[in-house]
Amino acid sequence: MMSTSVRDPPQRRRSLGPVSPKRIYRNLSVRLRGRDTPTEGEGSQGSNHHSKVAANYLSLWEAVESGDVLAVQTLLCKERVSEGGERGAQRERDGVEERERAVNSVNEQGLVPLDVAILTHNSPLLHVLVKAGARHNPNLSRPCDWSAKLDGLVSLAERRVEERRAELKAHGVKLLTQTDTHRELRLWTLRQELYTRMRERFHTMEPPGPPSAVGLQMLTDTALSVSITPPQEHIASLITTYRVEWSTCAGFTPLTGCGFITDTKNHVFHITGLSTGVQYYVRVCAYSIKGWGPPRNSSPPSTTPSSWRQCSSVKIRGNNQEAAMRKLLEQIREPTYRGYCTENPRQLNSAKRMSMSRGLKQFFHSATKFVRLLQRGAYLAVVFYQKDNILVTAEDQLPLVEIQCCSTSITQDFLWFAKLSCAWQQVSWLQQAMSSSLSSSSSLLQNRHCILRAINQLQSSLGSVDLGQVYFEPLKDHQGNVLLVTLREVVTSFTPADPHLHWSSLKHLEARWSRTHLLPEPTAVDTLTQQLRRKLEYHRRSLQRAQPGLYVGILKLCSSVEQLRVLVPQRLPNLLFNTRVRNNTHVSREEWSWLQRHLMGGVVTESPGHEADGLIDNAGVKEFVRDLRTAVTQLLTKLNIPLHRAYQYRLYTQELVQVGDEISLLLLLPPSEEFSSSFWPLEGVLDPGLTMPLHIFELVHFWAYSRDLLSLYCQAWVRLELDAYLAQQALREALDSKEVSESRERLSHITQLSQSVEAVWRERRWIMDVMQCVRSRQRLGAVPLHLIMGSQPIKSPHEEEVEQQLHLSQTHTHVLSTNLLFGDTLCFPLTEPGLCMSSNTHTEWKANRGDIH
Repeated sequence: MMSTSVRDPPQRRRSLGPVSPKRIYRNLSVRLRGRDTPTEGEGSQGSNHHSKVAANYLSLWEAVESGDVLAVQTLLCKERVSEGGERGAQRERDGVEERERAVNSVNEQGLVPLDVAILTHNSPLLHVLVKAGARHNPNLSRPCDWSAKLDGLVSLAERRVEERRAELKAHGVKLLTQTDTHRELRLWTLRQELYTRMRERFHTMEPPGPPSAVGLQMLTDTALSVSITPPQEHIASLITTYRVEWSTCAGFTPLTGCGFITDTKNHVFHITGLSTGVQYYVRVCAYSIKGWGPPRNSSPPSTTPSSWRQCSSVKIRGNNQEAAMRKLLEQIREPTYRGYCTENPRQLNSAKRMSMSRGLKQFFHSATKFVRLLQRGAYLAVVFYQKDNILVTAEDQLPLVEIQCCSTSITQDFLWFAKLSCAWQQVSWLQQAMSSSLSSSSSLLQNRHCILRAINQLQSSLGSVDLGQVYFEPLKDHQGNVLLVTLREVVTSFTPADPHLHWSSLKHLEARWSRTHLLPEPTAVDTLTQQLRRKLEYHRRSLQRAQPGLYVGILKLCSSVEQLRVLVPQRLPNLLFNTRVRNNTHVSREEWSWLQRHLMGGVVTESPGHEADGLIDNAGVKEFVRDLRTAVTQLLTKLNIPLHRAYQYRLYTQELVQVGDEISLLLLLPPSEEFSSSFWPLEGVLDPGLTMPLHIFELVHFWAYSRDLLSLYCQAWVRLELDAYLAQQALREALDSKEVSESRERLSHITQLSQSVEAVWRERRWIMDVMQCVRSRQRLGAVPLHLIMGSQPIKSPHEEEVEQQLHLSQTHTHVLSTNLLFGDTLCFPLTEPGLCMSSNTHTEWKANRGDIH
């Protein structure tokens, strides 16, 4: 053979030592190919030690009987590597099943490996076996059975030892047979010691005690979550199973149901399929080899599954928006649809033939001419990155194309462009529909056609339809340039269609920019290159999801002439500023009723009068209130909001905002005066944030937590919005009554579908309902924050100063009137404030013009 494998290099000469180039290259090649040790055995001493330890045992059972934790772990790892392989998930699943069969195998004496670990109190071995999927002995469940079994094993081991000793004393035994007898004698001697120790430990063991604590909380309106705190450490290591029982009676007779936890490292059990509004009691007991221990009731002892949706005056959103949006999109794709954006296979085939005919020409000449210098216009840049590598052109610049339209109009179409970025696959259909409107005088359609053409150029050059997500605002410079930026993280290997595009490191790109930057004022591209690392960090974090739990968030708004912006944290820009209240996302009816009892301007029927005061002492409401107040305090401290201003905020009680399936959000709403720019920006904020246009934040939020629904909505919206413009244009250009009638019918059909799409989308847009509550002057559906925090409103320093001045003025007037009545006061005229001396009190009033404002 002419070629040799890197794994088995030819041994032509002796290696020069541990640092020879040949040895280093071979070791690196072997490790890169997936092996842990090199061919000749020059690997780490730890790996050799592991292999030697495992080689001392013929099977997993011998290592378990010897109590060698390291050998057991090594043997299990070998089984995982050998059985898992590299041929897909099916081989991996087969390897896991084979490993579980090995750790649950029953030997000739009727024991499983977990029995040895428990009865020898070998906690490390027990944890290794449990992690590998070991379970308790299915054939021995009662203590009396275990006692008889261990007595029989000890007797068997003693009898086998005596037999082997008798064989050694017999005459005429051959040397080979004597060697085998010695090995069996040593093996059964070790087993005799092992079984004797196991029996002694078994007789000294006691049944496990009750768990240290059993927590109970509401998971949904039909499910409960039980969290178990194990007993003491030396007892908890011997527990193999927990039994969870629940009943509608305090005496647990009869039982409604029970469940078992066999994975002792997972101390959480979910009870599902319960009835809403029914009170349930829960208790838990532990099991060891000595049997079941006494149960412990949960804390609280019982709970009633309920939901905040059962309260009155709350908004309940449906969960079928995605199915309804998909159905509307199918109607748009049907042949009976009377719009302009239709999927015509004939047009696709002609476009495909045209692209194939131009293939040879595009091989020599790039179809896209990337821009190098900006010249007062609108441009589109695409940032493809993979870890710290950026896709750049032959000149080491970001792919950049010009949009043939004025820079002022592109900012008006930014929201349309942001929605289009959630439906890149619709670009071809939109271009086909706009081909009939090129002669129109509508500047809006002309500009959008230029944007679509720029997008198509980049899609062709990159060889990818998906250009990523749009940065939340355009980049502008003093030269009048406007730059739209899209970012996409490439996870798998990606080869662009344009051969001039290549990957370059981010450090190289930044260093090149610092050397070539000569302009006194940076352009939009310079700003993008300079801040590219922060842009990439923003993109990564905008796609991340928050940890599951219940959060309290704050809506910080800033209004300007152009738009309304919202404050979001830099660490997670797809959510409002927030603090986690607890890990459980669910809010019960009792907890929500406690919030609603403070409601102003509305009528609450759940907890009238003094009955509402008792809600804080039952059903876990007290813990909810404590966690909520702690989270609100942390959130206000994080944003450095003064206390007198924070107490002007309100807690939104019309609904619990559901963000996906694992996050729920309580919202703090600002007072109306916070819309002015005088309260912006906040000073001394501990957690840095950024301001984002409200509508763009909505897209970023739903792209992270409801991507499928947002993609369906944007696909339908961009088509219907363009069809509506084209239908209106056709109606204006209609000449006779027949054309006018057809144009009106088409416009009515498109408008009806657009209204249906917006109605479905409106059902999911919780931010719009929140904004309506903020703008409401009647303050319906919101609770003042100072009532939630259990204190009186705090006045601002200005209000305290005015009140103090008013109090001094009233006191001064009262003294003057009293002394004038009794005639024993010497006072200067009121027109000349100065010193007033009373003959009775001898008090000086230093009230000059500088002290009283």
